[in-house]
Amino acid sequence: MGLRMLSFALGATLLANLAWAAGPDVCTALPLAKVNGIIHQNLTGTRADVSEEAHSYGCSYGSDAHVSVSVIRPGGSQAAARTLSRFPHATAVAGLGDKAFYDKSIGIIAVFGDTAIDAFVPPGKMSDAQLLEMEKSLVLAMQSKL
Repeated sequence: MGLRMLSFALGATLLANLAWAAGPDVCTALPLAKVNGIIHQNLTGTRADVSEEAHSYGCSYGSDAHVSVSVIRPGGSQAAARTLSRFPHATAVAGLGDKAFYDKSIGIIAVFGDTAIDAFVPPGKMSDAQLLEMEKSLVLAMQSKL
């Protein structure tokens, strides 16, 4: 392998590793149009909410509604456990990831290995069952992009 090819291969590997280390771009992976379709609203605007130190990568949708979806990885399992300890009345959600729980005030958090995905839709005039279904759909839509 020539020096030029070796340099290209090393550069491509480095870029791939940096892209993975930076975490997912939730706003791109789960675009506003997809979110609007899931929650049956017409939100406008997105805002990335990223904390590299916490390995948290999220997106807020809408200027008023503040629907949000976040991914924490690595460390998602521990982050979910810490959150659950602060919300002892959260209910388990069967059939979603390795474990999942729901509380109306924080939405749904699902754990897939060491990745946690959470989704929150403000209650408005929806029932808990409607909120839960929308939030589950948001989690699954994001999980399919990881």
